[in-house]
Amino acid sequence: MRTKENTMHKIFHVFLTIMLASFTWLGSSGAAEGPLTLDLASSTIQISTFYNGTTLDVSGTVPADMDVVLQVSGPKKDVHLKEKGKVAGFLWMNKTDISLENTPAVYMVYTPNGPTKNFIGRNLGIGYKALVKDITIIPESADKDFIFGEYVKLMEESGVYAIHEGTISYGQVANETKTFKATLTIPSKMSAGAYTVEALAVQNGAVLGQARKNLDLELSGLPKTIANLAYHHSLMFGFMAVFIAIAVGLFIGIIFKGGGGAH
Repeated sequence: MRTKENTMHKIFHVFLTIMLASFTWLGSSGAAEGPLTLDLASSTIQISTFYNGTTLDVSGTVPADMDVVLQVSGPKKDVHLKEKGKVAGFLWMNKTDISLENTPAVYMVYTPNGPTKNFIGRNLGIGYKALVKDITIIPESADKDFIFGEYVKLMEESGVYAIHEGTISYGQVANETKTFKATLTIPSKMSAGAYTVEALAVQNGAVLGQARKNLDLELSGLPKTIANLAYHHSLMFGFMAVFIAIAVGLFIGIIFKGGGGAH
């Protein structure tokens, strides 16, 4: 009897474990298949000869009681800078080598209308203050916040770092979800490579869901041909570069000679 009773207890325990695991799986599956969606008008952008940047339409859905924030980022790289300072009290010179490791080449944030603090902050993992915590700055004695702040200014001037506030608009609510759309800026200095577009569902100071899409910038036409020559046929590329330089020099010489020289 004792053996039979122990066996029944074991069977009941196994059955209960399976049931709990099933409920947990169903709950997590439902969360993963939530109403947060993200769609890109195109997942590939071609960089051709006369490419000067472009825009990309983005749309999706988010729970009706939440907001959505978009992030564009990648790829990671190490950046090496020179810190300038006064030497001998009056000469401005390069004083220290500064390295920023694991730094995104591109980082742009798009938010809906509303207080900035609701969408950007270290606690949300969104924005510059959240980004800097994942970046290593060498030497360790350097003022991390100051150095990264100056780097951000340089990147913003190039157009590859930006906080675009109030650029996401919402549509009508249906089935407890609402649509959203935005137009992303793809600057000309955003080089060929793999990037990530991420939608974050935000509510009460917390990120409650995310959806990601890959975005590829690819060389095409003449830029692609030149890149292939440079990487795969470097000798031929070198000869071509020298030939073009000589030809341009001769052409300029002919123009100035024909014009009677400089006055």
